Amino acid sequence: MVSLVFAVFSLLHLCLTVWLVRLALVRRSAFIWPVVAVAAGLVYDNGVVALGSTLGPGEPLLALSLPRFVVHALATPLLIVFALGAARDLGLTWARRRMVQAGFWLLTAALIVYGVVADLVGLTLVPEREGDALRYTAAESVAPIPSVVTIVVLLVVGAALLVRARTGWMLLGAALMLAASAVPDAPLAVGNLGEIALITGLALTARKMGRSPVPTPS
Repeated sequence: MVSLVFAVFSLLHLCLTVWLVRLALVRRSAFIWPVVAVAAGLVYDNGVVALGSTLGPGEPLLALSLPRFVVHALATPLLIVFALGAARDLGLTWARRRMVQAGFWLLTAALIVYGVVADLVGLTLVPEREGDALRYTAAESVAPIPSVVTIVVLLVVGAALLVRARTGWMLLGAALMLAASAVPDAPLAVGNLGEIALITGLALTARKMGRSPVPTPS
C-alpha cells in the first residue's frame, strides 16, 4: 500500500512537470525551468521508492537510489532562483537590483556546494523499510540546511508577493512544505506530500511569470 502511495506521488509530479514545461514555454520565462528540474527529480525520487519493494535490497536498487540524493543536493537550492524570477516578473522592484540578484545567485551556489560536501561526500546508504516500501537512506543523517534555507527564502518572497502582487500560492506551498517537514517522527510520505503542495504552489505562481507569446495575425 505504501509503495502505491509513492507511485501516485510520482505520477502527480509527472503531471506537474509537464504543466511546468508548458508554462516555461508559453510564458517564455527561463526562471521556471529550475522548478521543472526539481519536479522532474521528484518524479524519479518517488518512482524509485515505489519500485523498491519490487526490486528488493541489492545493487540495482542501490544504484537507482544514489541519483535521488544527487538530485536533492543539486536541484533543491535552484528554487531560490525561481523565487528571484517570480519576484522580478511580478513587479517587486527590489528583485531587479543587481546586488539583490547577485545575492540570490551566490546563496544558491553556496547551498549547492554545501549540499555536495555535506550530503554526497562520503555518503553511505543503508536499506530501510516503511510499510511495504523499501528504500535506501543515508546511514548518518545530516541537518537539511539547504532545504531549510530554500524554504525560508520561498516563505519570505512568497509573503512579499502576497502583499505586493496579491498572489499567495508560493507562500501557501512553502508553508505546507514546512508544516509537513516539521511533523515529529512523520513517515516519509508526509514530507513527500508536502513536496507536492510546494511544487503545485510554485506552478500556480509561474502562471503569472514571464510573458505570453504575441498572437500572430491570421
